Amino acid sequence: MNPLPLALTPKKILLIGAGKVAAQKARAILESDCPLSILAKEVRDDYFLDKEVKFASFSPQELEGFDLIIDATGDEALGRWLWEHKKEYRYWLNVVDVPALCDFYFSATVRRGDLCVSVSSGGASPTLAQGVRDKIARFLPSLLAPLLNRLKEERQKGRIDPKSALPSIQKALGKVFLIGCGPHSVGNLTLKALETIEILDVALIDALVGEEILDLLPPQCLQISVSKQKGCHSYTQEEINELMLRYAKEGLNVGRLKGGDPMVFGRVAEEAGFLMEQGIEVELLSGVTSFLAGCLQSGITPTLRGVSAGALVVSAHLKESRFHDEWLAWLKDSPYTLVVLMAHSFAREITLGAKNRGVPLTIPAAFVSKIDSPSPKSVIGNLGCLEEMAKECEKPAILVIGEAVKESLKMPYIGERVILE
Repeated sequence: MNPLPLALTPKKILLIGAGKVAAQKARAILESDCPLSILAKEVRDDYFLDKEVKFASFSPQELEGFDLIIDATGDEALGRWLWEHKKEYRYWLNVVDVPALCDFYFSATVRRGDLCVSVSSGGASPTLAQGVRDKIARFLPSLLAPLLNRLKEERQKGRIDPKSALPSIQKALGKVFLIGCGPHSVGNLTLKALETIEILDVALIDALVGEEILDLLPPQCLQISVSKQKGCHSYTQEEINELMLRYAKEGLNVGRLKGGDPMVFGRVAEEAGFLMEQGIEVELLSGVTSFLAGCLQSGITPTLRGVSAGALVVSAHLKESRFHDEWLAWLKDSPYTLVVLMAHSFAREITLGAKNRGVPLTIPAAFVSKIDSPSPKSVIGNLGCLEEMAKECEKPAILVIGEAVKESLKMPYIGERVILE
């Protein structure tokens, strides 16, 4: 059956049955505002406990006055009888899960107010239709519902889709996704991030996003590098915000691709906050942070019974490249492992800061470099030789400090490992 796309005026519907399958149909019918009557011998699903149900066995007189009949009983004989007599009583019939006895099928729908998008498999696979429906639902902004209400009012006044509404329509269709892409490779990309990347119209890309992830972007996707590496900013944060806003207002799906996880020193609060103030819908997608991936790569267990009671994640780099070392105070007799992001360029300053605060320079430390890349490397030493350790590896790298680092020597690791005595 090839579906005919129609929006029907309300039809009187009789649903026969009150079990689990009938409950699914009832929910869909009630969303359509069609008047629904329910006939059943007994209730077999809690959904119907607060619904008006006529308890009776089926008889032909129950069919009078209905436009659509839905048989959700699973009674093969009843379904066949209803099919044979539908012309006599003048109704359309749907016998659930029996395509041969159906005049119409239910579609999987997603709604944003009066806007309804329906997906049909022609009865071949409702599960497939539901899966496609769920994917569409993720990319339909909730802003469509209030916009549609306003356009409905305009139409009732005789103004049919005025041109002045086009900017509002485009803005309502646009959406921004702040996507965590993990440390480097496709292997650490979440499935949800992968699904989103494949539908982007515009991608604003950080420097640490791996090339094989960029290869997943659609051919027509506009790619803009907005990397903010130390000493080499191609765009300011304000310019990045304005780019996201501009393309979202054009009704496009905009992806802000970030290395690691956007919630961990990813400026997500600045970007999402700005966009939401401008009325743009934002969705956050988690990624694998370099903190976790780096510890796994190097074999360092940041939380280790009897050694480390927890992990603190800090940054050595503040806004405008300012060095931050207040976290060094946590290293005095600390029961925790400290993971320091953006520390590689400040190796010398960290050692001096620890010395000035009376922190023992013998505390084990490790730089973990090129995380999730083809050439990962771990350099293990202590606080006193961080500068030498930094020379042994490249950026990007994380710094791990604490007694748990020493225990890592017993653990399996990935890539090259250098131990400085």
